[in-house]
Amino acid sequence: MSGADLPPPPARMLVNADEFMLNGSRKAGPSGRWQIQLRNNGEDVHDLAIRRGDGRVIARTPIVDPDGLNTIRIRLRPGTYRLFCGTADHESRGMSWPLIVRAPKVRTTAP
Repeated sequence: MSGADLPPPPARMLVNADEFMLNGSRKAGPSGRWQIQLRNNGEDVHDLAIRRGDGRVIARTPIVDPDGLNTIRIRLRPGTYRLFCGTADHESRGMSWPLIVRAPKVRTTAP
């Protein structure tokens, strides 16, 4: 396989959790494969879930203990998503983060 034949690497994102906020390393990126890591910097347990624009939750980490790390590997289509902590009432207390996934730019070559 030549370099041109290899699939692009996954988009990467780190989400830091603390009481009671999420802070993501980006708010937008390309459609395709994603690797999203949750780092729990807080004193409480947290998790990370991904909700599509239609309200459906499509992925979730297990509970992450303080000082813990967990990863979601997922393929995302273009659209608007909400990352949130689904533990207890954490989302309603501010633990959410927006994510916009865009279609990849089409490359054209001049004749």
